[in-house]
Amino acid sequence: MDWKNDSATETIDLSAFDDEYGRAEIRSAPEIEAEEIPDGIYDASVEDIHLTRTANTGNPMILYKLRIVGPTCEGRAVTKVRVITQKTLPFVKEDMRRLNVNLERLSDLSTRVDDIVDRRVRIFKRTNPERRWTDVYFIRDGKGPARETSVDGPAELAWRTGTDDDLPF
Repeated sequence: MDWKNDSATETIDLSAFDDEYGRAEIRSAPEIEAEEIPDGIYDASVEDIHLTRTANTGNPMILYKLRIVGPTCEGRAVTKVRVITQKTLPFVKEDMRRLNVNLERLSDLSTRVDDIVDRRVRIFKRTNPERRWTDVYFIRDGKGPARETSVDGPAELAWRTGTDDDLPF
């Protein structure tokens, strides 16, 4: 169909449907419950990155859209949010380091977002036990309860078990 056709811009009188439209009942769509991605460690690729502001405080933040590449939930997407404040600057810098992005100044980030797209990174998804929030952390390769394939190939060392002091919680 040619959407630019002149006949597409003509006025179409729909008044013949007005009475029935007013009486029509909306049929409810079937409820589809999206299966949540379980908490855990995943290999992912940065699909998109945006610099924006929080709705409530107006603080700058980085939104990462991450596409899981394995070992499970392949193809599913998760979002990582990093609000930028004086207190979170060390975490922002650590995120950049884990993405292999060296910035002299944080203000250079806006010119480097295209460099971050398609970067591979290992992530840890964690949900609050009360299901009030979910957070996603970038982590180093080679940590966890078993030997697995990292984003760049086999992990050289078996992952440690226990507390991971790289996670800020």
